[in-house]
Amino acid sequence: MINLSKGLTFEEYLEKSKLENGDTQLIAYNSTSLSSSTKKSLKNLTSTINVAVFSEGYCPDCIVTLPLIKRMAQENKSINLYCFPKSGYESFLEEYTGDVRIPTIITFDSEMNPKGAYVEFPKKLLEKMMSLKIEGKKNMVNDYRLGKYNDLIEEELLDMIL
Repeated sequence: MINLSKGLTFEEYLEKSKLENGDTQLIAYNSTSLSSSTKKSLKNLTSTINVAVFSEGYCPDCIVTLPLIKRMAQENKSINLYCFPKSGYESFLEEYTGDVRIPTIITFDSEMNPKGAYVEFPKKLLEKMMSLKIEGKKNMVNDYRLGKYNDLIEEELLDMIL
């Protein structure tokens, strides 16, 4: 089990990331917003959800994903966000998700029972990529990193929370 008290707040994560990688994560956060339907859905959440985020400031996939989960936590104070590095948590990630990739986001209920996991890319994006050749996959990953699939990230994260 993970000790959430060892996690960083999102703000602490941003400071650490800034020292190592500049303002990239903050810039992405400032330009990210949630859909009105997601905001509306989050208002109905009444139970505590603990969210463990495994991320590194250099990771372009983390830079796209983390702002969305932080925006969700801002919409509903029942969502508690804890940020961890990948390093030192590889065994935990392998045990809970079967993989050691970032970003990994794992949601837990108030009793710390796992609810869901998001690993690196949204599942719907991975499904779209399966039939593509390598160049098509690269193009899709580039589009993902430019925010063109934020709706898929938002949808999957919302499902894990609710």
